[in-house]
Amino acid sequence: MTTAIVLSLPIAFGLALAAMPMVMLSTVLITTRPARVSYAFVGGWVGGLIAAGAVVLTVVDVIALAAEPTWWVGALKLTLGVLLVVLAVRKWRARPRNGQDPTLPRWMAAAQTMTEARALRLGFLLAAANPKNLALVAAGATVIADATPRVHEQVIALIVFAVVASLTVGAPAVVRVALADSADRTLDAAGTWMTRHNAAIMAAVLLVLGVALIGNGAATL
Repeated sequence: MTTAIVLSLPIAFGLALAAMPMVMLSTVLITTRPARVSYAFVGGWVGGLIAAGAVVLTVVDVIALAAEPTWWVGALKLTLGVLLVVLAVRKWRARPRNGQDPTLPRWMAAAQTMTEARALRLGFLLAAANPKNLALVAAGATVIADATPRVHEQVIALIVFAVVASLTVGAPAVVRVALADSADRTLDAAGTWMTRHNAAIMAAVLLVLGVALIGNGAATL
């Protein structure tokens, strides 16, 4: 179990860094809506990561019962690595140029009036259905499944993975509790910086993780 956790942590940290749009949404929610709305979004995000990871673990475990996993686990890592590199290139090419304002998703604009139930659903869907996030979750779950065949150890490792991957998304709520009245100014400044550099940060994170998975997968084949 320890090996599964340690090997999946770099991907979890990468997902935490790549979740910049979700961090921005969490920041908007905690500064403009009741605190419970932001907490619902974070809860949905964590739940989405765990649900997506559980599906991947189940599929990998079923396949492992029927065949020796050595070659296909390496092939899966290699494929996910290539996908992450492609996503990194697309993110870098779509970054705003000098003088251009970054384009924000439509659901960011809806944050001002978002309810608790909608925030929960949106957090879940963004974690479990977004291609970039799903690729990273699949990579982490595959690493966990490859590290240990014991289901209870896989579950614990997956929960740790999801919590670590959610650290940045949950950070605005922690900042609000810690800084109280001065939190809005700090969060606004952080949100502005993340908005401006979001594409470059995500491209760099995806590229590093993609190259690491390609190397790991190639070594396994």
